Amino acid sequence: MYIAQKKINMPQKIAVEDHFVEDIVKEMAINMGAVFTEEDNITSFKIPEINGTGEVSAVQFASGLGIMNSDYKLNEDLVLKMNKNLINPLKFVFNLGDTFYHNFGKEGDFESIPKYSGAIIGSSIGKTHSFKIPKDKNIHMFSLELNRNLFEHKLASFKFDLGDELSKLLRDVRAINPFFYTYPFGSEEFDMIHKILNNTKKGFIGSLYKEGITYTILSNTLETYLGNTFEDHTDTLSEKEINQIINISKYVEDNLSDLPTIEEIASKNFISESKLQKLFNIYYSCSVHDFTRNKRLDQARILLEKSKLTIAEIADELGIRSNSYFSKIFKERYGVTPSKYKNSRLSEIRVY
Repeated sequence: MYIAQKKINMPQKIAVEDHFVEDIVKEMAINMGAVFTEEDNITSFKIPEINGTGEVSAVQFASGLGIMNSDYKLNEDLVLKMNKNLINPLKFVFNLGDTFYHNFGKEGDFESIPKYSGAIIGSSIGKTHSFKIPKDKNIHMFSLELNRNLFEHKLASFKFDLGDELSKLLRDVRAINPFFYTYPFGSEEFDMIHKILNNTKKGFIGSLYKEGITYTILSNTLETYLGNTFEDHTDTLSEKEINQIINISKYVEDNLSDLPTIEEIASKNFISESKLQKLFNIYYSCSVHDFTRNKRLDQARILLEKSKLTIAEIADELGIRSNSYFSKIFKERYGVTPSKYKNSRLSEIRVY
């Protein structure tokens, strides 16, 4: 554990080497006069009170892939300058909070990265690049950081052609060409990021769990970059609409036992039923009804595994008034009836 000698006022610009995520966190902590810890494969530090509130953490995996989570509010504007380095990782950035900014070496020439936007950022070996963090904003930046030099060993094991676009992006191991691409990320990435952040597993199992989800996020992001994920979506949701649908989704999940009608849910949120359905179809690629059914089935499996409730009690707990309908939709999803699931070895297997 590194312990700073004293707390200091944070400078308006912090410069760190753009290399492994745990080293970036350590350098940030030292620059802020903070204490960093290394425990359970996580390197982290809390923002000193004199500078703001929040925390920065990182996990480094094998094959050059790492994740970094920055969740804070600062008292003063900050420019985080990433110095040119032999590594210069490819960054897959997800903005879960207020808008922050990025540029390649030119002061004042910053590109905005708004809430619920993703960005793929590749710096070059000959240039610095920077993130501009505004004061008094709820900043929440989650990023995957890929050391392309180390990752090349993984790519070399594949027996198929990556194609020109992915090769340019992933095989620029010397970081010759700067790269910047932004896009709106979807509900699947949002949910997976929160699974990583809310994970309670420790040690090897916890690290393996987070690494598995991280690779899925990477795969989805590359698919989006190639134009395969959003090609059928002619509508792009605004930040206000995404906030609205996330709040409605949480309301649905919290009220499965006694859920109002779709019309009533729409009315409570001051939108039409057709607009509500449109939001769900764009963001979740399913109707409100299908979303609700999927959440009920997810919770049903957990209750069958962990509770002593009867099948009828579980159905009632989830707002499903017909036991035969519960059995039907459960079997459609999991291949067995609830009673067989509860009494079989399946109930001892966690499905993620």
